[in-house]
Amino acid sequence: MNEPTEARLQMAGHWLQIGHPERTLDELQGLWGDAAIDYRAFLFRGAALHTLDRNTEAISVLRDGLSHYGQSTPMLHLLGSALRSEGQLQEAESVYLQGLSLDPNEPDLLLGYAIVCLAAGQTEKASALVERAASFAPESAAVSSARAQVAFAQGRHKDMRRHSQEALSVDPEDPGAQALHGTASMLTGDPRSGYRSLASAAANNPADGDLRGAAREAKLINHPLLRPLRPFQRFNPLVVWIGAVAIIYGLRYAGFGLLATVAAIGWFAFCIYSWVAPPLVRRLINRKWGS
Repeated sequence: MNEPTEARLQMAGHWLQIGHPERTLDELQGLWGDAAIDYRAFLFRGAALHTLDRNTEAISVLRDGLSHYGQSTPMLHLLGSALRSEGQLQEAESVYLQGLSLDPNEPDLLLGYAIVCLAAGQTEKASALVERAASFAPESAAVSSARAQVAFAQGRHKDMRRHSQEALSVDPEDPGAQALHGTASMLTGDPRSGYRSLASAAANNPADGDLRGAAREAKLINHPLLRPLRPFQRFNPLVVWIGAVAIIYGLRYAGFGLLATVAAIGWFAFCIYSWVAPPLVRRLINRKWGS
């Protein structure tokens, strides 16, 4: 392979590594002949397409690469991830099992298989796979992120936040870890930290509409006009209602009729506010966010 072609392949890998998959595809577009079917060309193209959520194309490219070069754990890992993203869970599981038959201790394959299990609702199996990966890569940010996802699926929100913080300590700019930390912070009653993390995740991955929407919702919750509604955000609304009614009737039965009336009027006003304020604030925020 001549030097210009080798330089182009190396540059494609560089763009992919620093988070510019579209530039990777541009570099690979200029390859021809044997260089166009080089192992790295298949791998980089598949990874770039997957990163850009063009998973149908990524699946086709990676399968072509596997047909040319045989079983390859990096390609199998990417193919499994792309299949999972397309909702093809059985196919993804089969691919990860192929990879693990080649290298049963590969952390990326173990974690990828764990995420497939989570998507299928198999949380215990997913947890076991993550812990097995952790035994081979204990300091990995990917392991901490996977632990956070398992904790979320199991409703362990404080553990989710702790694991996502561990992932961020390794790579503070990772959008996935930022999104996990933001979600965990919102669920554990820290909307300010939640908004900061979700906004950073959206800024680092502007093509992800879900992240942008989550950041916008966090911005809404943090708006000063909605701070009086925090009880509805932290607790089950039914519990808040029952608590308010109990206080009103408790005051009445205790002989504090005037206070009970004032509390009832205040609660009614609070309910009206909770119905009117959120749509108005949402409209204001949507204008600023350009939607």
